[in-house]
Amino acid sequence: MIYYPWGGNMSDYLYTIGDTTAMSPTNSNFCLHTHSAYEIFFFLEGDAKYVVEEKQYDLAPGDIIIIRKNEMHRIFHNSNKKYRRIVIMVTPEFFRNSGCDQYENAFLSQNTKLGNKINAQVVHSSGIYDAVMRLKKYTNDFKDMYTPIADSIMVEIMYLINHISLFENAESTNKIIENVIYYINNHFTEKLTLDMLCDKFFVSKYYLCHIFKESTGLTVHEYVKQKRLTMAKDFIYEGKNLTEAALLSGFTDYSSFYRAYMKENKQNPKKGK
Repeated sequence: MIYYPWGGNMSDYLYTIGDTTAMSPTNSNFCLHTHSAYEIFFFLEGDAKYVVEEKQYDLAPGDIIIIRKNEMHRIFHNSNKKYRRIVIMVTPEFFRNSGCDQYENAFLSQNTKLGNKINAQVVHSSGIYDAVMRLKKYTNDFKDMYTPIADSIMVEIMYLINHISLFENAESTNKIIENVIYYINNHFTEKLTLDMLCDKFFVSKYYLCHIFKESTGLTVHEYVKQKRLTMAKDFIYEGKNLTEAALLSGFTDYSSFYRAYMKENKQNPKKGK
């Protein structure tokens, strides 16, 4: 079996969670997570900010957040005000199958320096808003995505996003969390302990654990494990054997990788090959 990091088949290169509403959102239901598909998050209503890796973005209705491959991300609700958004997921294969490889550029990892946010004014003036609304209309509220009209509008949306030069950088963040996550992202394949992080950033265990969980929805250990699992899955997809993938990703041995994989995916990693 071929392993597809987003959990689908080769034909599943485009899908959407659609226009979804939560009447009283609770942050415990929105934990930091990652996937190897690209995500277009279109904020419609609510009182929230968006966390991408070590960055945080304040949200206003009409803003779009672009999530690139393997970026850890989550919505964070400031209150339980009604929440509504549209999410469209696109795998890298979409660009190959649609003959528009050049429109993938804005989603590539080397462009993380662009930031992740397109503000509502640019979303409207660029034509992205109109294109998303046409996609919703012609796909019966995102229910019929595998049609020629859906493909053509999605290519248009990718074109428009790729021609945006004004991605906004983070507006607000906890500096300690920003520094800790940045450090973890660059060292998670190495030995990392809570004590080491506390010593490096001159904070107590209690404080670091509290603000990290509050900001990300994960413990430090869970965050490191998630980053390692994500890298291991990419190595497996590239053809490396399970033990090699586990060790290269920072797991101390195959057993620790196996336990983490089983807990995350509810299946033996050998079935994902």
